[in-house]
Amino acid sequence: LLYTIKFEGAMVDYDVAVIGAGMSGLVALKSFLDKNLSVICLEKSDDIGGLWNFSETGCGVMRFTYSNVSKQNSVFSDFPFPDDVPDFPHHTHIMKYLRDYSTHFKLHKHISLSCIVVSVRRLPDSQWKVTFDKGRYETREGLQSVTVRNVAIATGHHTNPYIPKIPGEESYMGTMYHSVKFKCAASSGIQQGKRVLIVGMGNSAVDVTDNMVTEGQCTVDISARSPAWIFPPYLLGYPLDHFGVRALYSFLPLDMAEKVLQTLVCVILGLPKTWGIYPMTSVLRSQSTVSHTLYHHIQRGHVLIRPDLASLGPGKKVTFTDGSLGWYDGIIMATGYTFNLPFLSKNDREHVMPGVNELNLYKNVFSPRFGHTLGLIGFVDPAAGGGVMPMAEMQARWMAELVCGSVQLPTPTEMQNAQLQDRAWEKSWYYNSKRNTLLKIPVLYNDQIAEMIGAKPVWSKNPVKAWKVLLSASAFQWRLNGPNVWSGAREMCQKTKLIPIFHFSMLLFLAILFILLLGFVRLLFSVLSHLF
Repeated sequence: LLYTIKFEGAMVDYDVAVIGAGMSGLVALKSFLDKNLSVICLEKSDDIGGLWNFSETGCGVMRFTYSNVSKQNSVFSDFPFPDDVPDFPHHTHIMKYLRDYSTHFKLHKHISLSCIVVSVRRLPDSQWKVTFDKGRYETREGLQSVTVRNVAIATGHHTNPYIPKIPGEESYMGTMYHSVKFKCAASSGIQQGKRVLIVGMGNSAVDVTDNMVTEGQCTVDISARSPAWIFPPYLLGYPLDHFGVRALYSFLPLDMAEKVLQTLVCVILGLPKTWGIYPMTSVLRSQSTVSHTLYHHIQRGHVLIRPDLASLGPGKKVTFTDGSLGWYDGIIMATGYTFNLPFLSKNDREHVMPGVNELNLYKNVFSPRFGHTLGLIGFVDPAAGGGVMPMAEMQARWMAELVCGSVQLPTPTEMQNAQLQDRAWEKSWYYNSKRNTLLKIPVLYNDQIAEMIGAKPVWSKNPVKAWKVLLSASAFQWRLNGPNVWSGAREMCQKTKLIPIFHFSMLLFLAILFILLLGFVRLLFSVLSHLF
């Protein structure tokens, strides 16, 4: 039921409207409720979970999808996964986790399902009018509106499948569609044993490849315009994302930290060119792909890496940029997504996102034009060593503190200058691709925002805790201090298993530092004794 509150002379229905009840929307809703704010969450589908809610026909995960980020790093910071869930959860585990999260924090009673937001308009008194269509999946009840002080957009950035235009595609006679429609080989529309071309080398591409080889018994080629680095889920027996620790980025220049990770991967798996893969850049400068099966299928001749597409057709022929040819019964375009905010006015939308997959936002969340009254939650991609969940949660906690007045944003000019600095660094570091526009290094990004709200771990106060914080990347460290501290955070941090190579490297580093310091002190005393 809608209700109205009075705030500073203006009549509003809610303090905040959250658009979307997927992973980012749920944590945003919970963060606002933690501050005793009145919130309505509008979800267009008939259930929560967003992309993690499996559907045979809708947009979202495939039947066989597992997370490529471990449960220790793809988790909300005050609600750990159960111990019996594997390191890399299946989508059913994640969906149950989100339902349990919603139930535990009593989020469901604030969520309105089957509500399609059709417009978000700023009113003259700086409030927002959110208009939505209720009843799409049952009986239409017509348009309804609420007036709110703040809007949190959590609709995600995997919304519009992107399919590049390829010369001759109208003459191609095989099956061709985007991977968003792919649920499993059995329902793919491509018969067993056929030849299939997968376009792209992201996580969806290699997942589809593995399923078409193992379940579909197909011969698969992969065509990639920008080949990616392929990482295994585990390195040295530990989940890959556990290597993105604070110590690595705090005590080493970023290019040196990158060399450490790249060397480690090449020592274990060999150079990518061994498998016919030629990445366009080094490991931390673009999105990497996680797969434990791709190299295995290449070794056995089930998968062949091909260059970029030049043209399609006639018939089932495909021409590649090196002039080679192939004939394929089906082509699956795992070419990513673009995002849009169609409910914003054209003028407001251009201030928020000036180009395709581009955000003009301070820390990917706030526009200098609208301040904290309009925030985007979850519009970020982890570059290395973490998941979106903790990053979206940190964004949501930040917005909640701003809405309740506990902290303040910098001035619009300061925000714009910070945006220019961030953009200049990102252009100099990341490979120029629409796929990389939202990349952030999780532990560094979370620390930046956590510092603004007082939640950055103060590791210097507790040596034992400091060791765990420096040598892990778990989300629980951002609940040790600051607003809405969680009593279980310390225990979860203590339970974190440290990677031995980092553990011993830090001990060696401290030992060398101690020896150098001791030598300096002895030299200083020697000089002073000669002088006096």
